[in-house]
Amino acid sequence: MTRPDRWAWPARGLVWVDIAWAIFAVINLLGMLVFATWETVPFHFIWVSITILYGFRVWRLQPTLSVLGAIIVLTGAILIVDIRRGTQPLDELTEVPLMSAMFLAMVWHARRRLVATEAMRRVSDENLRLLERERRFIQNASHELRTPITVAIGHAELLQRATNPSRMAADARVVVEELNRLRRLSNRLLLLAAAEDPDFLHKKPIEVEPVLVNALHRWSPTPRQWRLGVTDEVMVDADADRLALAIDALVENAVKHTTPHDWIELSVRRNNGVEIRVADSGTGIPAEDLDRIFERFGRSDAGRKVGTDGIGLGLSIVKTIAEAHGGRLRVRSEVGKGTEFDIVLSEARQAAPAASPAELGTRLGAR
Repeated sequence: MTRPDRWAWPARGLVWVDIAWAIFAVINLLGMLVFATWETVPFHFIWVSITILYGFRVWRLQPTLSVLGAIIVLTGAILIVDIRRGTQPLDELTEVPLMSAMFLAMVWHARRRLVATEAMRRVSDENLRLLERERRFIQNASHELRTPITVAIGHAELLQRATNPSRMAADARVVVEELNRLRRLSNRLLLLAAAEDPDFLHKKPIEVEPVLVNALHRWSPTPRQWRLGVTDEVMVDADADRLALAIDALVENAVKHTTPHDWIELSVRRNNGVEIRVADSGTGIPAEDLDRIFERFGRSDAGRKVGTDGIGLGLSIVKTIAEAHGGRLRVRSEVGKGTEFDIVLSEARQAAPAASPAELGTRLGAR
């Protein structure tokens, strides 16, 4: 019930209703004093009217309790005055707790209804957000899939009509490149779709440094200044294939935003967990794009302007893999100076090393 407690008086345009009720309550309190023998009528008018009013206008908890306390004190005090005058019997005081209980029941029901309505509104908003996200995803996916297919079909048709062998070779190369791009896109879409599958990861303790070294070997033919930075001896519980895929996606992103004169560095360090870093000295990412780059098919405006090739799924895949491992993806970037991506994972608990045969013999002898 915390959210309704933050609400101000509902329907601000109808505050006059509250004022009218307050005047009505004061008149009935005066009636209880003036017409002591008939005090039960204005007494019930007060309690029934506030219960009905609250059923339609749920106040915040603090004002509700304040109004309830004031009515209990005022009606109780007037009843005590009437009892002392001898105009009412003592058992009339039992009406105060009974009417209070009735009002509190209405408060409980109304606030419960309010919480349920708020929960339904949040669910509805979340569903609308998911539907909108799905709609954008389908639109972007359709666009990204349509482009390589259209290009490949166009060049395939040229191949059918071409008579020049060199021209055929060039067109065939374009077809192969576009179909390979389509295959990469399909594989990444399938990976993202399988991220919720319980069998998405097959984790076991692995050393991180060999994964980074293998990534450098795979990418070393690409003309960049490759570096292997700090490599602490750490182990993580991870799926080696998925982790390698995430690192490749970060390296691929770094390659797209660097030139042959820029450096790309891979490192791993122990820092309240394990930080697997891919850093570069490339173009950097504008601050306003940092949140958008992790969305599926999301790309930096700067990347679009320079015409970098890509389908906008790489960083989304890295984020998905990091979170599937119980970690997170972090980014720091400055335009013109470069970018750092960190995959932050928990360090694996290393098992105690197995005892050597000599040590086992010594232990048995000691026994």
